[in-house]
Amino acid sequence: MTIEDESARLLLWVNARTGGDSGHIVDLDAKTDPDWQHLSDADVIMLIEQLEHGGLVTTRGAFASGTACRITPVGVAESDRLVRERDSPRGRFDFAANSLVAAAMEDYPQVRVELGTFVGTRRMWFYDSVLDLDEVLRAVRYLEDNQLAIVEGWPAQPRAIILTPLGTECGSDNTISVRKFLSEQQDSRRPNISFNGPVSGLQVGDNNTQNNTFGYDPGQLADFAREVLAAAQTEDVSNQGLAEVTADVEALQAELATAAPDAGRVRGLFQKAVESAKTYLPPLGWLAAAQAISAATGVPIAF
Repeated sequence: MTIEDESARLLLWVNARTGGDSGHIVDLDAKTDPDWQHLSDADVIMLIEQLEHGGLVTTRGAFASGTACRITPVGVAESDRLVRERDSPRGRFDFAANSLVAAAMEDYPQVRVELGTFVGTRRMWFYDSVLDLDEVLRAVRYLEDNQLAIVEGWPAQPRAIILTPLGTECGSDNTISVRKFLSEQQDSRRPNISFNGPVSGLQVGDNNTQNNTFGYDPGQLADFAREVLAAAQTEDVSNQGLAEVTADVEALQAELATAAPDAGRVRGLFQKAVESAKTYLPPLGWLAAAQAISAATGVPIAF
């Protein structure tokens, strides 16, 4: 876990033990508390000082120990935000994906991590909650689907992941965010697109013109497809729902990847993927992406 993760976990610990009461003092003994035996008293004091610097706890007063503190109203509010993030399926999915990439980068230039080893480390801790195996496997599949990792033994018995050059580039960022990295990669690959009239003509590049009745932005459609797949792997979706959503989105991606995508087919596959997402998924990031495409192209979609 990073210092920031440990600080957040400590804040949640303090909030739980004080009941959000800023008048209550809590003292942490790293030697006897099993939650904190991996840290020294000096480490705990450093974390408390960091929280105090942010106005989240206070150590002022005649405390018997440097590890004693009170939570502040600001700290209670921040704890509530952390709980929402910790309990959010999207937040847990992103954390699992980011943690896998970070773990694979630990022994760089070897960019491989055994999943059995990963499951036994503190990288499974999302603040004060531990990821379950299904959450890790969803993230493993997402990394493979987006060409960030190669999975050994997938799907029968996944044993390890090896980062691809693209995954290694993602893991080289100071702050690892798989979702942000993929979004930036997509942005960098988008052509310079302008519309002539009400989305009836699509210009790509300097002098190349493609005329069709569905003036789509391939970058927007790629964002939509990625968000739908992420939501399908994040949420508790039935096997039938996952299979249907995945098949519809992959059909759309396959058409977009052809040398000359058929505009009418792209439109139909997009609408079919939207219907699958509406049927099986909650309205997460994919909904905003679908609405943006609808607004830009004039394709009517009922939400």
